[in-house]
Amino acid sequence: MSLWRIAWIYLWNRWLTTGLTILSVAMAVGLISAILTVRNETRARFEEEQQAFDIVVGAGSPLQLVLNAVYFLDNPTGAIPYSDYEKIKERINRGEEDEREKDVLYAFPVGMGDTYKHFSIVGTEKELFAYPWENPNTGEKRYPFKIAEGRFFDAPMEAVVGFQVARATGLKAGDTFSSNHGNYELSADAAEFDHSKEKYKVVGILKASGTSNDRAIFVDLRSVWDLHDDHETAPEAPAVAAPTDSGPEHHDDRLVTAVLVDLYSPAQRFSFLDVIGKEYKLTGAIPVIQILRLYNQILGPAVIIMIAVGYVVVAISALSILIGLYLSIIQRRRDLAIMRALGASAYEIFGAVMIEALLVTLMGIASGWVLGKGVAFGLGQYMARAYGFAMAGLGTSREEISFFAIVAVVGLLAGILPAWQAYQTDVARDLQAN
Repeated sequence: MSLWRIAWIYLWNRWLTTGLTILSVAMAVGLISAILTVRNETRARFEEEQQAFDIVVGAGSPLQLVLNAVYFLDNPTGAIPYSDYEKIKERINRGEEDEREKDVLYAFPVGMGDTYKHFSIVGTEKELFAYPWENPNTGEKRYPFKIAEGRFFDAPMEAVVGFQVARATGLKAGDTFSSNHGNYELSADAAEFDHSKEKYKVVGILKASGTSNDRAIFVDLRSVWDLHDDHETAPEAPAVAAPTDSGPEHHDDRLVTAVLVDLYSPAQRFSFLDVIGKEYKLTGAIPVIQILRLYNQILGPAVIIMIAVGYVVVAISALSILIGLYLSIIQRRRDLAIMRALGASAYEIFGAVMIEALLVTLMGIASGWVLGKGVAFGLGQYMARAYGFAMAGLGTSREEISFFAIVAVVGLLAGILPAWQAYQTDVARDLQAN
């Protein structure tokens, strides 16, 4: 009988102890695996979306501006005149006329403020739906606005509903709904105006894109302006409220929350920020920098703490392996003595115990990997529904593999002391033991 077979039999002769030890290892591995998977996947989704636009122009805090205008996760930071958007858009034509003036490739206005069942209503222009997201590394173009049902809007008070919104609310093409002023999902004290007399009509449902677009409702910017003409004096008026003219052809005094800008080259980001600040007196934010700052200052330390907790659990798991094997050796001293009497060498006894430690550790790692991916999958489903961040995959990263290797080494180290105790078996004494 091989040493592997002997080790396997001994392990499952004490199945409860073995099972609990495997569980302790699995919990440590599962915790780290889930943390690393969720961190890597969410960061990948954030980075993918932040690559959609080079600059977000608006007012207020740069981070809050990015979270609100790109990810629809925060309250509007303020408002800027629509005329500023038109000036930025004019730079597109300027670049076409003079190569030296090339900077703005695309520019789109967004007007935020209202919600429907906690989902943001985003006022914009139809051209946004044809905008391609380009991966700066591969050059691959992606179109996140694809219609699953109906069409894009053509007029005010027509709405195109994101995939997650449609699934959560049951909205479909042809349905109507009223909006509320104020994102009271984010602020319970926000003003709530019920525009029950004005109805948006759903004309289209977007396909799932795995982006924040899945949990937004897109409408013509003019409909947001017109809808708030009657509430211009209300407290906490929305960022897109219009203080004067009500006709859609008048833009001079209209307001928008932000302008999403794509440049000819990412290398122009910092020079364009100077232009925004000096020439337009506005706030400019680079999404990639703001998101990395968010990760480094807030999420990074939290992940480090959770990983540290995981390593503490690994240490506890190693201790349970050591104690379990040590007690096992004491309980089967006579068995080990019989093996020695039948010809097994001290080295083979040592090896058999080390194999037990290895098997327990490997089974713990495998179980932990399954547990971690299961938890990550569940969190991914929740994040897709709540935030529109769909995880592209649950692959195993190099960091995870490195961690698994560390756990395996720790498990083997934990087996050395029990194996050494077995190696020192006194055959004559232990054969006489009851």
